[in-house]
Order: sequence, then C-alpha cells, then structure tokens
Amino acid sequence: MTTSSVMFVNEGIFGVSDDAQVPMETVRWSNGLAAPMDHGAWILTGINTGHVRVTAQRLDAAPPVEATDWEEIVEISVRSVEGDLRINSGYDITPGDLPLLNPQGPGWYRMRVHASGRSINPDGVSDEPVEEYLIAVWPQEPAESVVIRSSKMIDEALLANADTTPDDNAHATPAPDDTAEDDRRADVRARLLRSLQDD
Repeated sequence: MTTSSVMFVNEGIFGVSDDAQVPMETVRWSNGLAAPMDHGAWILTGINTGHVRVTAQRLDAAPPVEATDWEEIVEISVRSVEGDLRINSGYDITPGDLPLLNPQGPGWYRMRVHASGRSINPDGVSDEPVEEYLIAVWPQEPAESVVIRSSKMIDEALLANADTTPDDNAHATPAPDDTAEDDRRADVRARLLRSLQDD
C-alpha cells in the first residue's frame, strides 16, 4: 500500500513512531537523514519549518532499490512497541491519509528513507513543499544501518558521528539506571544537534 500526503514539520524533523510525542533524548545515532530511537525514528528535513510531501509505503518484504528519482537513501532498523507505527510531525499531528506502517503489530521493522530537495532551503521556512520523502517499511529483524545514496548532509553527519558505533547498541533496550550510557547518549545528541545547526 502506497499513500502520499503533504505534512507540516517544525524544528527540522518529523517522526515515524508508535507515539506522536517521542522524546528526542532517545535518539541513539544519526546518519544525517534518519535517527533511530528506542522505538521509531526521527527523519531530519532540510527546512526548519514548513510543508513537505511524504509518501508512505507498507510492504511485506524488502523492495528493490529504486534510486533514480532520489538524492538520498538510507536504511535503518526501527522497533514498534505498540504496533501502531505511523508517520507524524512530532506535535500530535498525524496525517490521517497516511497508513499504519506495521499491520503485523509490535516488533522490528526495516525502514528505507528516500529524500529529495533537502538542500534547496536548508534551515529555512517553506509554505509550499520543496522536499519529498518516501518512507518504505517492512518486517525484518534488526540489521546494520546502510547508506544507499549519500549526500553532503549525510557525509557531514557521518563524519560528526564517526567515533560512535550506530549498531552496537541500537537494538538493545537501554538499562534505565545506566549513567554512563546516559552520558554517552547526551554526548551523541549534542553532536547530532550541532551537526544539524552547522548545515
């Protein structure tokens, strides 16, 4: 099933998660386009505020890579804890015409994120959509994050996060009282936010 919608974003992100209000502090690592969290992920837009066109694709298995129309493509693993994985703006605004991405319920999924137009108006405001995204999701056990088609924004984020290991801890549920892990995550979040501000 494939459905498209125009969606409002603010602060340069939108989410793919069970809950429209997923806290930013659960971000584990970013490749500059997608930032996995304890469950779900943030998608990093080029604009700061405005509208983007998003297409959601719910699949049973991994599709062939169609890179022709896309400037950036990455794949990450995401976890659904409630079985209600949806695209949302992060502010309790979920486009009603975009489908549930995981009718199979809670568990691990693979998400391929395609993007075009992120470099047109970086950190700007856009009333008309200048950026397009395709979010394809299918059931799959956790696997390493992959950059299929890179860009300057992705390369810079990977360089900024070069001393972190995205997948060593990306698929484990964090221990609630692990202070060292909390400090490491705070450092990763700070680097992610700095890299986004420098673009």
